[in-house]
This record gives sequence, C-alpha cells and structure tokens, in this order.
Amino acid sequence: MEILATVLPIIVPLLSAIALGILARRKQILSPQAVQGLQDFAVKICLPCVLFNAYLRSSFGSETLTAMALLLPLMLVSSLWSFRARRGRRFPYHNLPMLFSSKESGSLGIPLFLALFGPDKAFHMSAFDMAQAILAISVIALLAAAPGDTPSPRRIARRVATSPLLLMSLLGLTLNLTGAAAYLGRVGIGPILTESTGLLAQPVTALILFAIGYNFSLERENLGQILRLSLLIMAVFSLICAIIQGVLCFLPHVAPETRWALLLYCMLPPGFPAASLGRNEREAAIASGVCSLLTAAALVVFCVIAIFAV
Repeated sequence: MEILATVLPIIVPLLSAIALGILARRKQILSPQAVQGLQDFAVKICLPCVLFNAYLRSSFGSETLTAMALLLPLMLVSSLWSFRARRGRRFPYHNLPMLFSSKESGSLGIPLFLALFGPDKAFHMSAFDMAQAILAISVIALLAAAPGDTPSPRRIARRVATSPLLLMSLLGLTLNLTGAAAYLGRVGIGPILTESTGLLAQPVTALILFAIGYNFSLERENLGQILRLSLLIMAVFSLICAIIQGVLCFLPHVAPETRWALLLYCMLPPGFPAASLGRNEREAAIASGVCSLLTAAALVVFCVIAIFAV
C-alpha cells in the first residue's frame, strides 16, 4: 500500500494526460494542426529549457560518459543493419532505419524521467539524447532526401548544429563546465535565467503526453507486421541495454539514475518522425503503429521503474 501511495500520484497524472489526448481526438475537441502546434511548442521551446537547466546544474559521473560513448556505436550497428535489411522482402520499408537509429528520448523519455526523478536529474536521460543526436539527425537527412539525392556531410552537420535541443544542452553544459554559471549566480543573473527557463519548462510533460495520446494509432490490417517489427526492435535494444549495463558493473559508484535512464531509454519508442519519412501510406501507417505500440510498452516499463526507484 505504501508503494501504491507513492507511485500512483506520479503515474495517474501521466496516464490522464494521454487519456485526454485520446478523448480529444475522438471527440474532435482539437484539430490535428492545433495539437501539432502544441507539440512543436513543447519540443522546440519548453524541452530545450528543461535541458538547459539540467545541464547547467548537472554533475557528470564517469558512468554517464561511458554509457554515452557505448550507446552511439551500438546504435550505429543497428542502423547499418536496418539499411541493409530494407533491401530484402521481409521489411522493404524506406523509413526502416529510423526505427533502429533513434529513440523518442526528447519528446517522451525526458518528460517521463523528469516526472519521476525531478529536473535536477534530467541530464541522466538527456545524455542519451545527446549521444544519439548526430546519428538520428543524419539518418533523417538521408531518408528525407529526394530519390537519387545524397545529402552532403556539410548539410547534415548544419542540421545537427541547428537543433534547439542540442544547442540549449551545449549552452547549459558550457556555462557549467567553464564556471560561468557560478559567476552568473553571484551577480544575480543566474536565478533570473533559471527561473525564466524553468517557467517555460513546466508544461512540457503534460503537452507532450497529451499529443502522444492524440496521435496514438494502431491499424488492424498492419497489426501483424507492427508486432513483428516491435518485437525485433525491443530485442535489439534489450541487447544494447544489457551490454551497456554489463560494462557499468565494472565502474565504481554508478548512480542508480544512470541505470534507470538507460533502461527507460532502450524501451522508448523509435523517433516519431519515422512515420512522416515513409514513402507511401503503408510505410507511414506501420511506423506510426510501431511507435504507438512501443509507447504503450515504454509506459509499462516506466510504471515498473516508478515502483522500484521511488
């Protein structure tokens, strides 16, 4: 009973936000364009403020840096496999690599982790978001290119460098590591900066979960392929999680938040842009279904983490 009394106040509000999104779509309370606007506001303005504050006050341990260093090459292997696999008959989808090269850590993972551990610990999850950023943005650029057009490394680098999430993370981290954050605090500017960005960061979890509920979609005609792909993705990232968790066992004083963040990250759905990168309606529907199904799975994992971590 004590566990339920502690966990339910965390879980129920999150599920309520998703349920309201589903209800809003069924009752047509908001148009898809309005919900997309809310989601863009949350991802492009609110979430960068969350990451800025998290990195401004973060204290990286060796386990966080080790996990980041291991994650990128392991995800690169899964991404390269997916580019090869889409040439076969089993998964002949143009947008297949997006399902294996990114996780929705920005729009879902960080808000969930934030709700459980608070803003001061958000950098444990956002570190994985930073680790995947270069790979994910590069894959998006390749998949979004017109047939026969290969984006140049310069164009890909420009897209990476202009990501609001990455820019605000790097800004907060730079101010932290250079000691500028401490100086700004002494002269009275620091509190103004953190309070202003903190105010914009507050609605991020509710807005994003509402949008996720609104966009939840599973089509019966593609359900078999959606299940097969979802199980394959879960198997691949369960292996990645096991490898990194195993390496962390050899490091001293590993923060439990790093292990929980890694587990939640690996169980997150693929990046939501996967659906929009499909070349036809079926590819878009299958990617959307995979993202929706794995979102539900991630919420179950989140509930389990909440029970054991709180």
